Amino acid sequence: MLKTIIKSLPHPLLMRIYHPLHLGQERARARKAANIVGLPLLSELDLAPVKTSDTVFILGSGWSINEISDRRWAAIKRHDTIGFNFWPAHPFIPKIFVFESMELDSHPVAYNAFRALIEARAYSYAHVVKLVTDVRPNLNKPQLIFDLPEAFRENLYVGYTTPVIARTELELVRGLEYMRQSKAFTPSNRLSWLFKYGGSVVAMMSLAVRMKYRRIVLCGIDLGKQDYFYHDRDRYPAYAHWEFSPRTDPHLTTRRLPWMVPAQQVVYIFKQVVLDPAGIELFVENPSSTLYPTVPRTPYSLFEA
Repeated sequence: MLKTIIKSLPHPLLMRIYHPLHLGQERARARKAANIVGLPLLSELDLAPVKTSDTVFILGSGWSINEISDRRWAAIKRHDTIGFNFWPAHPFIPKIFVFESMELDSHPVAYNAFRALIEARAYSYAHVVKLVTDVRPNLNKPQLIFDLPEAFRENLYVGYTTPVIARTELELVRGLEYMRQSKAFTPSNRLSWLFKYGGSVVAMMSLAVRMKYRRIVLCGIDLGKQDYFYHDRDRYPAYAHWEFSPRTDPHLTTRRLPWMVPAQQVVYIFKQVVLDPAGIELFVENPSSTLYPTVPRTPYSLFEA
């Protein structure tokens, strides 16, 4: 009943109540979990030395990743890169890697697949700056942060995310404006948390904004059916059997839910409210992304030596 009453509040009031409350809860959870496992908080990381270019490539897991040529990979390597979630299935090692601390009981198949993946790639990622979010300091419920390969703990930091309450595009616009006024997107070399609404790509874009990148390129953010690069049996025979949800279904984040705006609209609004006023350019690497043409294709000049 209390939740029903709260949800019936006018959106501006609901938003202002929810944000600091949720942020405080996530802060406390992150600090407690970090203390339990002996890992540093994200706020202890100086991001200034990590950033080496004005362009960052955000690496998602969509099928279009398989269409990136060797020449383009060579160009991407010259810039900063952020991979997330199941990205370690790909041989390219990013500069930053972000993942969520899944609970075994909630996602047993995905949990076991991801745990085995990071164990296999732990030494390759030892010098990569890593960030784990969505932690829950409950030792009675197995989750990734308490089950990490020892080698994967190197350069790993604990952070947290928070969204805004938004049921419609207009509420999301107002929510992002509120977050911007609250300095959620102010550039800084020291961060504690990231804004996230819906899919992980928004959190990655938020990280890019706060790290003062001037150009963001989305790779493998296809947002169509749930076909991922690792489903290519010729290239990834060890992972091609992964199917955490039906491949023919629309991507979960693209569906309109009672308290969730579809992912494409979220990206468009984030661009309009956060990126454009800051003079940050946003591109997709492949026009097969459902974000295209509203989000333009990367200029060819960016891939030239």
